[in-house]
Amino acid sequence: MSTLTKETGKTISLEDFLQIDDESCQLVNSELYMTPAPNPKHQLIIGELYSLLKKQTKSKIFFSPIDVFLDEKNVFQPDLLLINEENKGKISERGIEGVPDLIVEVLSPSNAYLDRNIKKDIYFENGVKEYWIVDLANQTLEIYTLKQKDKRKPHLYLVKEGTVTSTVISELKFDIAQVFKAIEN
Repeated sequence: MSTLTKETGKTISLEDFLQIDDESCQLVNSELYMTPAPNPKHQLIIGELYSLLKKQTKSKIFFSPIDVFLDEKNVFQPDLLLINEENKGKISERGIEGVPDLIVEVLSPSNAYLDRNIKKDIYFENGVKEYWIVDLANQTLEIYTLKQKDKRKPHLYLVKEGTVTSTVISELKFDIAQVFKAIEN
């Protein structure tokens, strides 16, 4: 099984990062992270979420690989992201310039710590309004919001079923069981 590996050695600049010709790289606190390709279940979940979001919002929705330039030290590639109409100016030729309105990360064994801790903190430091973590192994969805005081506990936590609602997409409403059905054998 592939795992997330951090390039050993010195930190790199954004300029150096932009010279790398590899879509599987992220810059996290000026350190290069190589991400293995997602497995089929991971891809099925992303596809299902994309379809549900696309049906229920007029916002722009993107999926990885697309670079999100948060600052000079952090360029991430979330699994899914959403840009509301009023923020569409963040969409550029090289990717997303600034924080998206909503970010979805689907955990893999190789990226769980990074997504659940380091990237979550950096996203909120940069002002993401809503951050979703989908855990395939436990079939859970955690939703965190910028407005909540304690970012260690999710605003909404669903296990296998329950209604997903969003503070960013007011019209959004679906049962998370629809998403997890995509990975049932």
